[in-house]
Amino acid sequence: MNRLSSLALSSLLLLTISGCERPKAAGMEKPPEGPVPVTLTEVKSGNFPAVLEATGQTQAYYTVQVYARVSGYLLKRAYTEGEMVKKGQTLFEIDPSDLKNGLESAKAAYELASANHTNAKAVLNRIKPLAQANAASQQDLDTAMANERNTAAALMGAKASLEQAKLNLSYTTIKAPISGFADKSKIDIGTYIAAGANGLLSTMYQNDPIYINFTFSENERTARQNAIAGGKLVAPKNGQYDVELTLGDGTTLTRKGKINFIAPFIDSTTGTITYRAIIDNSDHTLLPGQFVHVKVKGMEWKDALYIPQKTLLTGDKGKFVYGVEANNTVTPRPVVTGEWVGENILIESGVSVGDKIAADGLPKLKPGADIIPNKK
Repeated sequence: MNRLSSLALSSLLLLTISGCERPKAAGMEKPPEGPVPVTLTEVKSGNFPAVLEATGQTQAYYTVQVYARVSGYLLKRAYTEGEMVKKGQTLFEIDPSDLKNGLESAKAAYELASANHTNAKAVLNRIKPLAQANAASQQDLDTAMANERNTAAALMGAKASLEQAKLNLSYTTIKAPISGFADKSKIDIGTYIAAGANGLLSTMYQNDPIYINFTFSENERTARQNAIAGGKLVAPKNGQYDVELTLGDGTTLTRKGKINFIAPFIDSTTGTITYRAIIDNSDHTLLPGQFVHVKVKGMEWKDALYIPQKTLLTGDKGKFVYGVEANNTVTPRPVVTGEWVGENILIESGVSVGDKIAADGLPKLKPGADIIPNKK
């Protein structure tokens, strides 16, 4: 190999070796030696609104199943499935032919019973003065009185049967029991309907107002009770909690609901307590069965410790902050966190009011590192 070739090969190797030393990604540089300039902040206390969050599901204010009360062939569906109907509006019609005949028979039976009673009263009225004058026996009087009572009872029975026949005929026209949305028909036109449990025709839903059901765990309930008892958490004076709903697309309703029911027991299968709120739904934005995000507002954290969110770090052992010592070094302090409130986070334990903590330069810090404090 001549001298020129050797020089070329040496240059190529030098370029190759130098090309392997790539620049380090941002944040992977070695921390600088010596004190780190750090802005300090203090742990503070204040009052903050307490917000409880849960997943809820809507439920119709009224859910009414519409059944046939008499048997017969379904002649007509008189409403548009899925649409709003008014209370008293006709939903279905059942063939009334058999019941019309039944009504006529009941009328005839009533007329016969009425005639028999009228005759029995006339006989009794004739017998009474004769018996008093000893022109008729006591047996004749007893028979006439018994016949009058029997025909009176028969008349009452015939009248009841007549009224029932009228009711049965009226039941062939099935009307909406409430105002609300009517589900699709469960039975096709022309089908024979048996009255009772097998005669479900449709279901109606009143959605204004509407309920929202949600749950909190037994542990959450106990924690709230303990916080209230300890004075850390203050319940609303009027006992009324506002319920704010956020829909699946992120829209938050401007109107608020109110809690109107708390289950008096803990569900043994889930360990949760059911709550129910009621909210105006006059615009029918909410539909039964819809999932929503629930925020319960009205309580307040009193004299709660808080720090800026940016000062909180996560390590192998959980959440911590860098506390600043008197000798201008930092020490990791494990903390138990609470709710996030805006740009701050509440702290349940681990630090005290007035404690100084590092607010920036955090990636450059390590336990025991020297700092140059810059109080904020």
